Amino acid sequence: MKLKQYELHSVHLPLPHPIGDSQVRFVDHRGTILELETDTGLRGVGLQVQQGMPTAALKELKEQFEFQTWPALLGANPFSVANRIERPRGGNVGASPFGLVVETALWDLMSKHLDLPLYRLLGGTRTRVRAYGSTLDFHLTDDEFRAKLIRFREQGFKAMKIKVGHPDVAWDLARMSIARQEMGPEPDLMIDANEAWSPKEALLRLHRYRDEGFEIYWMEDPIDRHDLDGYRMLCSEIPFTRINTGEYLGFSGKRRLLEAAAVDVLNVHTSISESRTAARLAGDYGIPVSLGNTPLETGVHAAVSFPECLYMEFSDLMWNVLAREPIRFEDGYAIAPDRTGHGLELDREALAHYSVPG
Repeated sequence: MKLKQYELHSVHLPLPHPIGDSQVRFVDHRGTILELETDTGLRGVGLQVQQGMPTAALKELKEQFEFQTWPALLGANPFSVANRIERPRGGNVGASPFGLVVETALWDLMSKHLDLPLYRLLGGTRTRVRAYGSTLDFHLTDDEFRAKLIRFREQGFKAMKIKVGHPDVAWDLARMSIARQEMGPEPDLMIDANEAWSPKEALLRLHRYRDEGFEIYWMEDPIDRHDLDGYRMLCSEIPFTRINTGEYLGFSGKRRLLEAAAVDVLNVHTSISESRTAARLAGDYGIPVSLGNTPLETGVHAAVSFPECLYMEFSDLMWNVLAREPIRFEDGYAIAPDRTGHGLELDREALAHYSVPG
């Protein structure tokens, strides 16, 4: 089996309402879709999403891909490429904008070649993992926030994550109150500040939330990602909730978090290969993992293969309109499809509708 040809698509996905957090606000998604085809007729699909700025025009994307990436893929065996260990040093760190989209397409091809669902190729023995509804609500009105919570409740979610980090602590408390009103007292409640605070402010806020009667399952990214001393302090000083971080860090940053005893739940939100390596390292330290948003929810395959993944994130984002059969969520779980590959086939009509020409 050898890689024979490819097709690139650029898509623009306007969002029905703004999403974001204490630091950013987005009104659309820009995405790159790659289809890799082998000489045996198999086709693997990858999607990556860029927020906050447009992608290059499709013509320029193809020129970049032809220059940087395709020469190393053409004629290669997908297994050989996907399992190659590279040395990320100097100018090759982050040099290609196509790393994630290529890797996803390669994993799709490998599992299709073996006639396996991707989670089976990754060693998974179960088909579901707990999932939480993530509201991305910082820029929503209270009514819009309630509507999102009600939709998650009706979809059967048993856990939710909401945004905090407002300069006025009363705003955070009001949002947590609305979440409890709409979801009830039983679902796990996670909160995410997106690095809004200093370590002392994070400590004060967590105590204030608890004093107001809110039990928090985890606090995500309360302080700057590089503040290992601050994270270590929070982990040691806060016995009543978990500190979740790592989303914004590469593998070496995640390793430093673990070495410093500065994390309670490691967020391994990244590529499949790197997520697996980080989850294996977290296991050495006895630390569970969580998995953040992944385009088309393809991360469900990695999540069900991890021995201790507490939750997978679901934000109900626009990219799912591109799939004929999106990943299912039921009764608070994400379900890994039993179809070969990652199990996600592009909806050609939706792709044509959202594609950006030339």
